[in-house]
Amino acid sequence: MNTKTAALSLLLSIGVLLPTSTTMASGTITSGYEPLRSQMDEIDATITWDSDDQSALIKLKNGLSATLTVGEKSYRLAGKSGELSNPVKLVDGKMQIPSNLLQSILTENTKYLDPNNVVPTFAVTAQVETDAVEDGEDAADDPAIWVDPVNAANSKLIATNKGGGVLVYDLKGKEIQNYKIGKMNNVDIRYNFPLGNKKVDIVAATNRSTNTIDVLVINGSTGELKDVVAKPIKAKMEEVYGFSLYHSLKTNKFYAMVLGKEGEFEQYEIYDNGKGKIEGKLVREFKLPTQSEGLVTDDEYGMMYIAEEDYAIYKFSADVDGGLKPLSTVDIADGRRLQDDIEGLTLYYAADGHGYLIASSQGNDSYAIYDREGDNNYITNFTIADGKHTDGTSVTDGIDVLSFGLGEQFPYGIFVAQDDSNIQGDKELNQNFKIVSWELIAKGAQTPLYMDNNVNPRDLVIRSTK
Repeated sequence: MNTKTAALSLLLSIGVLLPTSTTMASGTITSGYEPLRSQMDEIDATITWDSDDQSALIKLKNGLSATLTVGEKSYRLAGKSGELSNPVKLVDGKMQIPSNLLQSILTENTKYLDPNNVVPTFAVTAQVETDAVEDGEDAADDPAIWVDPVNAANSKLIATNKGGGVLVYDLKGKEIQNYKIGKMNNVDIRYNFPLGNKKVDIVAATNRSTNTIDVLVINGSTGELKDVVAKPIKAKMEEVYGFSLYHSLKTNKFYAMVLGKEGEFEQYEIYDNGKGKIEGKLVREFKLPTQSEGLVTDDEYGMMYIAEEDYAIYKFSADVDGGLKPLSTVDIADGRRLQDDIEGLTLYYAADGHGYLIASSQGNDSYAIYDREGDNNYITNFTIADGKHTDGTSVTDGIDVLSFGLGEQFPYGIFVAQDDSNIQGDKELNQNFKIVSWELIAKGAQTPLYMDNNVNPRDLVIRSTK
């Protein structure tokens, strides 16, 4: 979702007023309130005004952020929600906030001032970008990487078009298939699914047109996708949204994990019905407090990560008997490493169970990297900047990564990101996906990252969680 891009936003400098929407006397300062603009200037904070919903995004120098809305008592500061006794106001076109909220902002501003607490961020450029999707506005959403078992250089990208379909690209970014089967949101891939008397590679995605989980078999040589569902796997939730497949290496069972617009989570076991078709049954469900989309499962460790868009990334057990509560909180969207919305999640499988969890931090156009093991310690952030042949990315939704050599073009795998604003020259085209060589990311970090190229996604191994 890229609703923020639809809002008219402008960076406020000290001499710029907010739009006037009050008839109160000029120069009035309400008792118990403080003028936001001048106070933020004193601490070198910036304010971005959203005229559509009359909200202000405050960015402190230490990276923490706050969101306030005219006429509302609720606010967010440093990744947490709060409630005021009195609402935020506009007086003579200038935002005024309750004095106690100003004190809270000033308190947060004193944190993380040590240079050692600066969030490390570096930039890379994309080597390839895909053809633009045919639909305009917010259409391209989520990519997945399929590995060709015979010739890895012939691997494919499978991606969703929320305007209506599933797209297949080659590694040069050329669209080779377009399946107009509905408003598809998130997509994932798993290998060696037992169907009939053979094992197949499956592509599955959430279809918002039918509120179903669609499962297809991929013919890698042509990129052809074939529907193999016996009857629609229809979700209980009102609207399907986030998605991941999960292959339990302990039980050899396959699952479809689904998130809804209201934070609902549903887990479906998918299986051969004995007639060469796939059916699904609901085996676990719970609910997060608010809208959640980012979802990825770690087949080797049996873990699942969910991003509650405005708040945090949580770690859960991916197994059916793994409970209904998170095992831990990986990180929160306080504006530093993660700034809401937290969107796509993906996993980099390195050798011997090492690797990374990567998150799309949509609010600051960056990608946060965490350790895949243990407590998921934070490592670094990176951005995708304009390059010689491709533009950078902004307001990214879905992402995917692969730690497997894909021929001479991408010998250490790739990172793929959706791009909200696809610029070519002086024109803005429909959205597309950018492909970055993994070694650029690995070598760009302050401490070099793993650069493995032989972790075959078809040959994963059970890892201990101890």
